[in-house]
Amino acid sequence: MKKILYLSLLLLLGTKLLIGETIILNSETGVRLALPELAKDLSNYDVIFFGEWHGEKPLHHLQRELLPELLSSERKLMLSFEMWERQSQEYVDAFLADKISEEEFVKLSEAWPNYEDYQPLIHFAKKHKLQVVAANVPRPYANRASKEGWGFTKELPPEERALIAAKLSAPEDDYRKAFFQTMGAMSAHPMKAESLQRMYEAQCMKDDTMAESIFLALKENPGAQVLHFNGDFHSRNFLGTVSRLQSAMPELKIAVLSPLLAEDIQAFKLDKQEASAGTYIVLMPRADQEEEK
Repeated sequence: MKKILYLSLLLLLGTKLLIGETIILNSETGVRLALPELAKDLSNYDVIFFGEWHGEKPLHHLQRELLPELLSSERKLMLSFEMWERQSQEYVDAFLADKISEEEFVKLSEAWPNYEDYQPLIHFAKKHKLQVVAANVPRPYANRASKEGWGFTKELPPEERALIAAKLSAPEDDYRKAFFQTMGAMSAHPMKAESLQRMYEAQCMKDDTMAESIFLALKENPGAQVLHFNGDFHSRNFLGTVSRLQSAMPELKIAVLSPLLAEDIQAFKLDKQEASAGTYIVLMPRADQEEEK
């Protein structure tokens, strides 16, 4: 139980426990894949969710290495980000079109503090003229939902309401169970169920909005492939954003990359629970083995 809670905290908050190398495993077979092999496999999917622990350098390095491998002359590739919100789309587009400077882009789009981790991805998109989707819900709305619930959305003017997914859902499923367990473990004092539910609704508002953003991008670009970057909790076990997109477009082939820590990555063998986290597992060594105790 302690191990599960520890890993859940990593998914929501990120960590500074990672070092050096990564190993990519096919979750179904356990077979290790070189990067070109992974890219070849991923070419068969319509949407790729890259789950990350924000700020972790090995994962961001892998993102940078994987992106060029996915570029194809036969299929349009689009990037989608949790890290940029819908109201920032005009600034994303303006930077990609050389209409504003990078300094203006970072400021106007309210880029995350660790922008340097995503900068190579944005620069790659700019160089290769890739479309980039600012997929997430604006933070003020998610923050408000965590305090009030969703009721306020009915009072928003149309132009503001359009920045949030048209359909909001908060299913009582394994995602909710994991979220409640994790948030409860993070709190120094027991949290009321009502507070946890509102926080869960805010989380789901992000999932619904990101899924809808990808849905709309694919509707406008039939046959394209989307590589979406988000915190691992949003896509782990094919829940969160993944489940919502799959419900909206059942015909999609979706792949999920999920990170996992191990004490000895060379000798590691996936068990059933670990394998269920994604289509591919990004295995990384733990730098601090005492954290789990």
